[in-house]
Amino acid sequence: MSNQTSDNNKRVAKNTLFLYFRMILIMLVTLYTSRVILAQLGIRDYGIYNVVGGVVTMFAFLNNCMTSSTQRFMTFELGCGDMQRLKNVFAASLNIHLAIAVTIVLLAETIGLWFLNTKLVIPSERMVAANWVYQFAILSFCVNIVQVPYNAVLIAHEKMSVYAYISIIEVFLKLGIVYLLTISPFDKLIAYGILLFTVQLLIRCIYQVYCRKHYEESRFRLFWNRELYCQMSGFAGWNLFGSIAWLLRDQGVNIILNMFFGPLINAARGVATQVSGAVMNFISNFQVALNPQITKNYANGNVIEMEKLSYLGIKFSYMILFLLAFPLSLNIGYVLQLWLVEVPDYAALFIILIMVDLMVGTLFGTPLVTSLSATGVIRNYQIVVSLIILCIVPVGYVLLKMGYDAPSVFYTTIVFSLISGFVRFLFCRKQIGYSLRRLVRVVLLPVLGMTIISLPLPIYLKLKVLASDNLTNSIILCFVALIISSLSAWYIAMRKNERNIIINTIKNKINKK
Repeated sequence: MSNQTSDNNKRVAKNTLFLYFRMILIMLVTLYTSRVILAQLGIRDYGIYNVVGGVVTMFAFLNNCMTSSTQRFMTFELGCGDMQRLKNVFAASLNIHLAIAVTIVLLAETIGLWFLNTKLVIPSERMVAANWVYQFAILSFCVNIVQVPYNAVLIAHEKMSVYAYISIIEVFLKLGIVYLLTISPFDKLIAYGILLFTVQLLIRCIYQVYCRKHYEESRFRLFWNRELYCQMSGFAGWNLFGSIAWLLRDQGVNIILNMFFGPLINAARGVATQVSGAVMNFISNFQVALNPQITKNYANGNVIEMEKLSYLGIKFSYMILFLLAFPLSLNIGYVLQLWLVEVPDYAALFIILIMVDLMVGTLFGTPLVTSLSATGVIRNYQIVVSLIILCIVPVGYVLLKMGYDAPSVFYTTIVFSLISGFVRFLFCRKQIGYSLRRLVRVVLLPVLGMTIISLPLPIYLKLKVLASDNLTNSIILCFVALIISSLSAWYIAMRKNERNIIINTIKNKINKK
């Protein structure tokens, strides 16, 4: 393995650790604060805050598209080493995000405000408080929009440690919100909205001050270059097309399930989606650390190294996901009993099927998307893959109309995830030169071998020996599944050089201590 590859892998590993630290910290504080805030606000006011905040987040998909566009262009120009071009990209992205913020304010203060006051079911005596919360939710959202270019600078420079440090500040500020709510003599719902906005503004200022101090490109200036603006906006536009397709898929599945089975089935899918989201957080942190390296290698013309990193990302993403999803799926009945007072029908099965879908999607997942984004040529890819994804809804509807049960929609999703993933790889092969043979040899065969070896014994124990859902059986199943899966990942999925990287990283950490 080359020194460059080794350095890249070490950098990805280090950044991943920082991102995991950030995620765990935020998750723990969120679990605590959400419970206390619910107690302080009460169920009614807490529900009002969530539904009012939901009106604002309807506009979020526009910002999400620009986020990925900004990160791609910043990382690419940093890889090229053209400082003036980097400054221009930052200025353009900041100006675009300011324009987005103005657009959001106009939409929110017209359509959104009308929707809030005429369509949402809010008690009349809490309508004034709801409008106050709405205004501060808009301000918070605009602050987050303008913060995106600064976040992109940090990701491009791979300063993931800064996220961890600033997250410590953020969680302590949110703990402060909890304390202030307990002693506040004012309307707690309004106070909560104001305090959250204050925290968002402070965090935004911290990011800006840090970036301005350490990176000379992060300066606000009015800048116009028609070609660059069109390039960035066009890239974001096709990302928007893809985002809308995913949104329509998710909401479409919810609608057709509701049409045939009623709201209870939506509750089951909602639970499954929450669980899958928590699991995917672990994968996304690793992928965020990897993405800048993929883009920089493309900018440098190092396609071979780019392909290696992409396959490494796919393999390790799958292994991490499998090590989380397999023990969870084995014990999902007991986990749901502990978590929920009343478990919706189909919830356990839906979670298992979504886990399978996630693992299938991971095989052709984010590293390939990042690779295609690095090229800047995504129009045809977004059109083809989005149309494939959208097929899930009409096919699912036809199956339900023919009399198939609710899980058939999830089986359909798995099939189309596999098809769309393979098509995504074909675009990588055509546009970048990725090798199917290397993908099969380096990724698919090793992870398939790991999966086949890991499954039989834990499943047998679950079905024949430890069938009852209780704490003892769950601990035994988790232990057995983790041991077998870890050994399979270590000796079957991973290559010798990959094992050596992990061993050397651990040794270096121990020696430093």
